[in-house]
Formats: sequence, structure tokens, C-alpha cells
Amino acid sequence: MKQQQQMNSKEECIVGVPCGATTTTGRGFSVLQSTNTSSVITSTMIPSCSVLECPRKALNDNKDYRVIRLQNGLTAILISDLGSIPVCEEDEEHDNEDDGEEEEEVEEGDGEGNNEEDIEMEETEGEEEEDECDAEERSEKPNKDTTKYLAAASLTVGVGSFEDPDEIPGLMHFLEHMVFMGSEKYPKENSFDYYMKKHGGHDNAHTDMEHTTFYFEIQEKYLKEGLDRFAQFFIHPLMKQEAMTRERKAVHSEFQMALPDDTSRDQQMFATLASEGHPMGKFTWGNESTLNIGIPDEELHKQLHELRLKYYSAQYMTLAVQARLSLDSLQEFVCCIFDEIPSNQIPRPSYTQLSFPFPRDKFHRLYRIIPTKEYHSVEIVWALPSLKKHYRTKPLHYVGHLLGHEGKGSILSYLKKKVWAVGLYSGNDETGFEHNSTYAMMNICVELTDEGFANLDEVVCVIFQYLAMLREAGPVERIFKEIQCTERLNFDYGEELSTIENVETLSEAMQLYPPQDYLTGDTQMDEYEPQVIRECLDAMLPETCNFVIKSKTFEEQNVCNLSEKWFGTKYCVEDIPESWKMRWANLSSNPELYLPASNPFIPDEFTLLPQEELTGEGKEYPEKLCEDPRGALWYRQDTKFGLPRSYCYIYFLTCLPLQSPRLAALLDLYLNLYELQVMEDVYPANMAQYRYSFFATEQGLVLKINGFNQKLPEVLKLLLSHMENFKDNLTEKSFHEIQRQQMKTYLNAVLKPGTVRKDLRLSVIQEVHWQVHHKLREVQGVSSNDLLDEFVSQLFPSCHIRVLVQGNTSASAAKEMYDVVKVMLDKHAVPDKPPLIPELHTLEMLGGAWVVQAEGVNPADTNSSVINYYQHREGDLATEILLEFIQMVMDEPVFNFLRTKEQLGYHVFCTNHNTYGILGLSVTVNTQANKFSVSHVDKKIEAFLENFRNTMANMKDEELMELKETLTSMKQTIDLTLKEEVERNWSEITHGEYVFNRLKRQIELVKDITREGAVTCLRTITERNNNPTYRKLSVQVVGAANTDNQSPPTLEHLPGKEEIVKLVEPSEENDKTLLSHHYITDIPSYKHKLKVYPVTKIV
Repeated sequence: MKQQQQMNSKEECIVGVPCGATTTTGRGFSVLQSTNTSSVITSTMIPSCSVLECPRKALNDNKDYRVIRLQNGLTAILISDLGSIPVCEEDEEHDNEDDGEEEEEVEEGDGEGNNEEDIEMEETEGEEEEDECDAEERSEKPNKDTTKYLAAASLTVGVGSFEDPDEIPGLMHFLEHMVFMGSEKYPKENSFDYYMKKHGGHDNAHTDMEHTTFYFEIQEKYLKEGLDRFAQFFIHPLMKQEAMTRERKAVHSEFQMALPDDTSRDQQMFATLASEGHPMGKFTWGNESTLNIGIPDEELHKQLHELRLKYYSAQYMTLAVQARLSLDSLQEFVCCIFDEIPSNQIPRPSYTQLSFPFPRDKFHRLYRIIPTKEYHSVEIVWALPSLKKHYRTKPLHYVGHLLGHEGKGSILSYLKKKVWAVGLYSGNDETGFEHNSTYAMMNICVELTDEGFANLDEVVCVIFQYLAMLREAGPVERIFKEIQCTERLNFDYGEELSTIENVETLSEAMQLYPPQDYLTGDTQMDEYEPQVIRECLDAMLPETCNFVIKSKTFEEQNVCNLSEKWFGTKYCVEDIPESWKMRWANLSSNPELYLPASNPFIPDEFTLLPQEELTGEGKEYPEKLCEDPRGALWYRQDTKFGLPRSYCYIYFLTCLPLQSPRLAALLDLYLNLYELQVMEDVYPANMAQYRYSFFATEQGLVLKINGFNQKLPEVLKLLLSHMENFKDNLTEKSFHEIQRQQMKTYLNAVLKPGTVRKDLRLSVIQEVHWQVHHKLREVQGVSSNDLLDEFVSQLFPSCHIRVLVQGNTSASAAKEMYDVVKVMLDKHAVPDKPPLIPELHTLEMLGGAWVVQAEGVNPADTNSSVINYYQHREGDLATEILLEFIQMVMDEPVFNFLRTKEQLGYHVFCTNHNTYGILGLSVTVNTQANKFSVSHVDKKIEAFLENFRNTMANMKDEELMELKETLTSMKQTIDLTLKEEVERNWSEITHGEYVFNRLKRQIELVKDITREGAVTCLRTITERNNNPTYRKLSVQVVGAANTDNQSPPTLEHLPGKEEIVKLVEPSEENDKTLLSHHYITDIPSYKHKLKVYPVTKIV
């Protein structure tokens, strides 16, 4: 093993010899056949660069790599993807062309401005946008969902929030925003975002503790100019003083959106435990206060430029670029463009000399915190010395694997049997906050049931008993090798990341590892060092940890009288009880806690099935292998990706959840209890890279399974056996605790304005839609017998199934899997009564403008959310693609108008809707109630649409053709992963449309799009004047204007018989601008007036 590693460390990349010229080692990695130790490229035209060692790559990786260092010190990895996906002729013709875009095309202030969604909020934004996809709608968003190959680049600067000046918290985050506000070569503030959007891509950025990352993706033929525009931000950025006001508001809005988020609050709370002056204690978000009050703009502007000149220097930078171009072409691009980034030769900041961040008087304490959501949890945290240098062993990954295990003998298994816990997380997430040059966090967090919270001391004792058992057992090489094996299997046979995810990951990895480990450093465990693991376990003692207990009950007890400075988190701090310490000193062993057994699900067979001769277009798509009254099976053998993996998706269609909110709530309860019952048995399969999800839809349940094909049928049988044995495994104690947890889940959901907004809109436009707060009411009063009698006993007889099996699986094996499901259902079939297939209908709204306005459920949340939804009509393929075109064109201007110009809020987006075949368009804005009224937001959305209709009407022919080409390019799909192809096929099956060649048909229809047709369609949908087809629904969830001394509601303090979500009719005094709208204050009464659309399939 070590000898092989030494050989790898000497191998180098040579100009003109791609890393793809490889030999496979016995360890499963590919390395370059070369003995050169260095190489330098010189040319009269291209700046010279050094070529460094080539990274080890996976067995199934067809990409070629080259690592170079420019003269200015910037290190770049070039990724040539020629081997995996062919380049179409059109792309080859234009690969090296500049776009020729004139700056005059973008008027001052137009375009998206800064669209960097910082990492803390990316997940939130995804949730918000996902909320706008109707429960069963296909709402294709070209910039997000397409699988057309996009080139990508990511640049990481080796400094981050640790360099914030003490007097200006959040300045490095603000610098990340400001650096993208135009450059000397491309001076318009928004031109980079405009260029990305125009050519099918997008850009993003985030600031971490010790690094800052910027990245983008774009259609491949525009990569060269995209790289030039990108690099100019680090060569000659403008960062004008007048741009600071807008970006300061964007940073503040981002902070406001994070205020109700418990994860963000927890991190800042943890920062308060750091020593005075240590960078771990910084407030890294920044807001209007830290970036404004007491600091003249001239001084702030000066400090921004000083920080940039000091830290945004080439020798701190790592760059990753990926495209279907040769390594030599990519090298030419990078050397010619990025060599201009200045280098100041100042040594990179180092923090290794700093003292340990957390002093004992602050850290070894017990903190009680009031969360914003309804739950109980206990978190035990250890702060260890930084373990960055041990990345080849990953000792915390080993420890976290065992503490977080969910199989037999684990902490969670024991706690769930006691019904004390509903979930557990342990480990280190490897973000800069949890692992940096100054320390490494190790934590274990248990989400508790009410009974678990009442037995908190016992829960903590179980954790320490398990840790004592681990210390006594010592590091176990078998377990290490098992983790190592599963990580290696995922590396060698896992599905590829998207290009933008790949370059982002790599540019950050390049800051941490030597070139040979760029691809493997984050995940692979190459070296077994038991002493390092033992040192970590020995440091994780009861007397060295910190406790954080969170519960809404502390609010009633009035014990949390302290307030964290930035987020206002209420907490108190106390010494750890002596009674606890005495118990820990005399812990006995627990025979129910033990190390996991060998994993029987780890595969050892990776043979690919022989490829049959394919003829005709039909072979590109799934074929229906069988159909009977119980269901149907679609199948496709993988012919493209060459992986020993398969997917099995099953849709259990049933009318039960459509019958009442009570049955819909029972379905959710069933799934949560099922998850509890199956956890222990299925966890080893999960560790062996088998993944499953089981979730509810409005029309039933979906079970998705994927992994190595060898043991996929075994995993399916395991999951189905737990469905069959659900009643036998149900206990009264587990029922009541999971019921309570589900009530909390529902309540936490309705605290989010986005959830309420979506619920209200769908309640109006769908014939049946059960709102979350109605399910909350229903689930409170049900019993275990109700669940069994009303739902479980009726489930199997009522189910019709649709199944897709795709991947490295034979047709006969697929049929066997289908038969396993069918046999299970047939046991419970009712003779001569085949199951009905549920169909959902959309309602035709009344003409005019309608408003549903509701108070936000959380009085401590100032965030408001507004969606203006415009219903169109029954869909067809031509109208579907036309609306997608309109949304694509609208995507950047709506952001620019409503966020950049009007500064309404951080999250602004448009969506095209397909609600069970009925098409529509919407604009969504999330804002703050203490800044803008919802009527003001509604008015500005209408102003934007009026402006946009004029813009569309005056679109030049050349721009129209270019936009159509962009959409066509997006639709020319070559799936990048097997999962992408499976999901696309599955969408057709779940919608019952089966247009597997939908993209090809859409491409043909794009040719028919005209300016006049698009404008007519847009006006028909969104223009009110004298328009009988105008049907607008504005759903407005109003945040709290004053959140002082307010807190979120608890289950115990929900209104009695009143609605949890309260509809209001705005007063004339406050909402004069909306008096021309009709208000819906009784949704059922309104729906009685509406016509029902027939079931519509877009085929």
C-alpha cells in the first residue's frame, strides 16, 4: 500500500499527454504513466506555466486532467470531458468564438445585478422555489433542471471571514458581493449575470471562514468569453461606492431571511463561546448595522478596496475549469486570461499559531436555548485540535460513522426502542465553521421525543456508555476497512456530479490537498492510523464536552433570560449538574450497545450486462414489459453510462389521501412510523450505497430505490416486508410519540410563509388540496386503531402500481421485482374490485384579480411572501414550451426589476406551472413586513409585467433567434448521469403521459415560436384591461411588522377552534391600491362557483 503511494507521488503530467493516458493500479485508482518530475510550457503567445502532478482518479472516470501553476502563482486544474459525451457539430464550430455581445445591449441598472446566493441560504432558496411546483406539476425551469452539457469554472480565494476587521463584522462577505459589480473591461454592474443567463447558465458565490468561492456554468461555446468576464472581477473590479447601498441591502435581506433559521442561530450562538478576539467568535453575515452605522461610506469603500488588494491575490487562488475541450485548449484559455490577475507576494494568512478557540469557563457548560421551531434536542459538542493534516485517515469520519450508526447495537437503535429519540446526527460536516485551521468540532445531536426529553439524563448516559465501549474496544480495522470500501465503491462507481458542482468542489479541495489528492482528499480514507483515532476517542470525555439543550418549554419556564447579540436567540447558561457528573463517573456497560456486525449488503459483483443491438428510436426509451389490472412495469437497460447500478421506482397509486385531510394525515403518520420500524434493518444497505426514499403525494406513495444492481432485489424485498408487517411491528408507545412528532412537523411547516403561500394557492385552484394546518388539526385526535382500521387495512387493496426499473438490470430481473410487489398486493386484493386510479382536477378561476391574504403564523417572523399566479388554460405541447420560453426570457429581468432596482427582497423568481395539465405563470417575492406592505409588492409585480410586456413586444429579431437557440440548446439533452435519465422517464410515468421523447418534440416546437405569439400569450395571461381570459390570484402571507418580545406558537398554545392560518380582508385604509381586487375570505365558498377542468394530459 505505502509503496504504491510513493510511486504515485512521483508521477507528473506532461504537456500534450493527457492524464487520461493511464494505467490502473491495484488500489483502484488511475495514474499517469510518466516519470517526469516537472514541465514548463513556453510560447511566444501564451504565458508560461508549470505543470504539476496529476490527481488520482476513479476507475469509471473518463475525464482527462491537468494541473498547472501560472506565473502569478494561481493554481488551476483543467478537466477535459471529451471522453464521456460527444460535442455536437454546432458546438465544435463555436467553441472558441466570443459572443460579440455589445455592452450597449444592457441598459444601466438592467439585468440581474449580483446574484450570488451565499451558501447559508442556498438550501432555503431551493425550498422556496420548490414550494412553487404544484404537488403533481411538471414545472420545468431551464436554468435548473436541464441536462444539456454546460461548461463550468470555479475560483476559490484562500481567505474568508476570519479576515473580517473587528470593527466591521461581515466585511469579507460584503466584499464577495461587491467584487461582482462590474469591471473596467465590462463596466455594467449586471453584465456578467446577464451574459450567464443569456447563455443558459448562472453564477453563484459564498464566503466561508478561510476561503471564498465564486463559480459559474454556461453553454460551452461561450466559455472563453465567460472566463474572461469572470477573471476581470479579480483583475480590475470596479466596486464603485454608489453600488454599496444596493448590495448592503442585499446582504441585510439575506441576514433577515436567516433570522428564523435555527441552524444559523445555533452557529452564531456557538461563536459566542469563543475567546475574546478569536476569529471563531466573529459575526460573519454582516447586516445594515455592521456595514453602515458609524462608518462613513468613504471609509467603508476604502477598506473594501484595501481588503481586495491584500487578499484577492493570485497566489491565494485555485481555479477549476471543465468543458468538452482538449486540455491544450483549456490551458490556453486559462493562461491567457488568468495570468493577468495580480499577485502581491504577501504570505497567505495563517491561523495555526492562534490559541485554542474555546476557553473552559465558557465551553464546559450547559446551555439551554429556545429554538424557533417546535422540538426538543440535546447536543454534545467536543472541540478538538484541527485534524486537517489527517485527511487520509479521517478519524472523525470513523468516529462519526459509529456514533451516528442506526443499525443494531447503535445509540439510536437503543433510544428508538425506548421511544426517547426520533433522530440522531453525529460527525463533522467539514465546513469552515466546524473544521478549520484552529479546531475541529465533533458533535452528537439527538432529536428527542417528549418522553426522551423527560429522561434527558438517561439519554446522555447512553451516549457516554457507547463512547466508553468504543474506547475499550479501540479502533477496529475491520470497521475502518468497511467504511474505506464503501467510500471507494462510491468514488469508483458513483454517478458524476454536475459540472458546476464538480468544479466548485475541486477549487475548494485544491486549497487543502496536494495535487495527487485533489479528487480523493475529501472522501477517501487511504491510511489506517489507529493511534489518531484513539486520540480522538480519548479526547471525547464527559468532562471535556459542552451541552446544548433546546426546547420550546424553556419559554414557559422563563429560564432563558440572556439574548445573543445578532440573532436574538434566548438562552441561559449553567454549570453541569453534579448529579450528572457522579453518574458518568460510575457508568456501567450496556449489553444492548455494541459494534456493528459486518455489512452483508456490500457488493462484490460489478459485471456489466451485455449490450443488445439497439434498433429504432423506441429503444432509447423505457418499454412497457407488462400490464395487468394491478399495474404496469416499464423497463430500460442502461446503454450509456456503464455503471453496475440500477434504479427501481414504484408508485403506489391510491384514492385514500384524496378522500379527507384525516386520511392524508394518516398517510403521513404511516410513513413516519414505517421509517421508525425499517430503520435498523435497512441501515446497513444505506451504508453500502443503497438509497431509498418513501414519501407521500396527493395520489399515493412513491418508493424509490437505487444502488448496485447485485443486491437491489434484496433491498426491495426488505422494504416490502416491513410494509407487510407494519401492523405486527406497531406499538402503542411508538404511535403516540410519532404522532406527537408529526404534529410538531406540521406546526414547524406552517411557521414558514412559503408553506402557507403554496397551500393557499393550491387550495384555491385544485379541486382537492389539504392544507398542512388542516392535517395538523386532524392528526391530533387519531388513535393507533384509527390508523390501522381506516388506512393500513385499506392501503393494499386500493393500490394500483406503476413501476420503472432502469440500469444494469436484465428484463427478467426487472419482471421479478415487479412480481414481488404485485404478489404482496394481490394477497390483499378484493375479488372483482380492481383498484381505482386517482385523478386530480384543477378548477377554472373566475375572471379578474383575486386576492387571498393571510397573517403569518409566526409572530416573531417579519418575513412576508407574495405570489401572483396567472392561470392560463388547458395545456398542449406547443403552449407548454411557449410558456417555458416566456419564463426563460423573464427570469433575469424579474430579478433585476424587483430585487436589484426595487430592493423588495432577497428571493425573487418566476415560475411556469403545470397543475394537472392546466398551465399558468407566476412571480414570487419574499420580503419583510417592516419594509414593504404586500400591496406594495403586488403593485410592483404588476409594474414589472407591464414593463416586460413592452420589452417582449420590442424584442429584436436577432435577440429572439438567439433566445430560441438558447432554449433549443437547453433541450438538446444528453443526460449526464443515469439518475437524470431515470428521473426524466419517471416524470412521464407518474404523470401518465408517457411522452418519453418530449424534449425532441419540444425542440421542434421551439422553431415555431414567434415574437407575436409570445407577446399575445403573455398578454392573454397577465394583462387585465378588457381581457376576459385574465385570471389572477395573488396569495399574500403577511409577516409581523413588529417582532419585539414575540415568539413562535407552540402546540400547547394553538388557537382552540379557530383556524391556525387566518384569512383577512385588507382594510381600505392600509390597502387602497388593491381595492380593485376581489378578496377571498372563504375558500370553499369561492370554489363552489368554479368550473372543473377535465383531466388534461400534455401529450
